[in-house]
Amino acid sequence: MKRYLLSILILTVLLPLGASAQWYLFPGGRPAKDSTSVSTSDNVFVPVRDAESEEVDEYSEDIPSLHVTLILPFKSTGTPNSNFLDFYSGVLMAANALSSPQMHYEVSVFDSTVGMPGVAELENSDLIIGPVSYEDVQRLLPRARGKYIVSPLDPKVAALTETHNIIQAPSGWEDQVDELVRWVAEERRGGDGVVLLQSAEEGSGEITTRLALKLGEAHVPYMISSTPSAFEGRFAGTCRFVIASENDEFCSAAIREIALMNIKGGHNAVYSTSRLRSLSDLEIESVHAAATRITASYYADPKELNVRRFAEQYKAMFKGEPGQWVYQGYDLMTYFGPLAADRREPLPQKVAANPGRGLQTDFNFDASGKNNKAVRRLLYNTNNTISVIR
Repeated sequence: MKRYLLSILILTVLLPLGASAQWYLFPGGRPAKDSTSVSTSDNVFVPVRDAESEEVDEYSEDIPSLHVTLILPFKSTGTPNSNFLDFYSGVLMAANALSSPQMHYEVSVFDSTVGMPGVAELENSDLIIGPVSYEDVQRLLPRARGKYIVSPLDPKVAALTETHNIIQAPSGWEDQVDELVRWVAEERRGGDGVVLLQSAEEGSGEITTRLALKLGEAHVPYMISSTPSAFEGRFAGTCRFVIASENDEFCSAAIREIALMNIKGGHNAVYSTSRLRSLSDLEIESVHAAATRITASYYADPKELNVRRFAEQYKAMFKGEPGQWVYQGYDLMTYFGPLAADRREPLPQKVAANPGRGLQTDFNFDASGKNNKAVRRLLYNTNNTISVIR
């Protein structure tokens, strides 16, 4: 299959007078992951070229182009941010995969830590991904002049979708809680008990309040406790513990306690949002032993064929394993790129009518086409494997 040159226009506004450069990504190789240089002479952020890949045929100027603007906090005037370089590499791989004889994808890249693209630079953009932070999105809105902005990461940006042309790509913690309650309701059987866990010192925070509301709406009776062991052998069926605490130390201790109860022959299960995955002092063995169920906005299943194939392609190009930032960039570009290429309808209408499944992120938007509600269910099995439940 013939390969096409992906032209990448790097326009980073780094100095008061601005600076720009043009670069080309040749499919087929890069010396190493994050092999990126920052020119100190003109402060232009430029990827290092792989000379061996210059064999690729150049695209025809007659091919229609989709203009994508990518705005990320690269920190190009100092030590580049490796997470957003990973995100960027995922976007490039998706743009290259999407390019065809019918459509060429051109990506303009801006470093938000040193400046935002101006009105003129956004005028011809068909798709804007970024910036990341709530504050930077607010700064960009007047310059976008009605163009839709895809918010890639910050959950706080969801508050702007109702009144502005913003599409929130990641689902929020509220969606994780709602899916968690649906999961509990589906698995609950006669003889089971449901217990909300939080420390004795905690009041009713946002998570607890929403959990209680949704459990009530689902007609699931529950109790609130700070001591998992108080329910050891209390129910004829399974005791389903739902983590309602925002105290990291308490959560880790509770999971260990439930894991020990299961090891001793108990029938218990834990339900939590993805917050549990960020606890640095919690051993993964305890999470598995506690038969934990987690709802998450992001998870790339290494058992899936598409994930394995992408990982192999990434390793061949960048000589390293792809992480969640790579997958996020790839998924967003793969999902939103083709929809933006169809200019017959506003982007939210197309988004609302076209759910999708990425390598680590799913897309299932509400009727407005502005808020992603998709969440993945992760089951931590006692044999130390993870199953994605659909």
